[in-house]
Amino acid sequence: MSIVLLNVLFIGNSHTYLNYMPRMLSTLVASEDRGFELAVDQCTGEGAGLAWHWENSPTRDAIREKAWDYVVLQDRSGGPLEEPDSFVRHAGLLDKEIRKKNAKTMLFLTWAKRSRPDTQAAIADAYKMTAHKLHAVLVPVGLAWETIHRIDPGIELYHQDGRHANPTGSYLTACVFYSVMFNTSPEGLTGSFHYKGKVWVNLEKGRASLLQKVAWKTVSTLHTLYGLP
Repeated sequence: MSIVLLNVLFIGNSHTYLNYMPRMLSTLVASEDRGFELAVDQCTGEGAGLAWHWENSPTRDAIREKAWDYVVLQDRSGGPLEEPDSFVRHAGLLDKEIRKKNAKTMLFLTWAKRSRPDTQAAIADAYKMTAHKLHAVLVPVGLAWETIHRIDPGIELYHQDGRHANPTGSYLTACVFYSVMFNTSPEGLTGSFHYKGKVWVNLEKGRASLLQKVAWKTVSTLHTLYGLP
């Protein structure tokens, strides 16, 4: 079987790079013989938002220098709420550069802080509206997190700081990306991730299955509404 290589560039901050989430996603893809391989790269900075990335010439250069299939945009967690006009404007500017390379823009809808679950709906609305405006692909990670918190509060997705993902949270995030990219459920894929000599995730089968099911349910619910492939 010939292998189709998909090139994916992640633009964001620690919500993207912690626990090597992009690598975790490529491991999920490699764990099933579907004829695809994911080559991931990233332009990230601690606390960086889309406005920062637009002004950062290495980010713009990275978009232009390779034939990407997908380019993922992730703003500061509070960006869409605190500076909504800036969020929409800079997502649009980056999207124009991405489209020049015939790549698809993906918007990484992030999760609310543990202390502010009431903000999740507003974060989601901002990303949905922007995805609709740009005809971009919406990756509803925060909504999958919200579902897990509702149906099984015992599953901890947050790092101890209450803002970032722990490895389980990053695994759920990767499952949502997988569901969007391949328009299929990640059920049955590996629940383990080993990288740089460390075991980052090694989930019990039932827990991995639940996270996979929630990822797919979240994506499939929005499938017809926001430009998912």
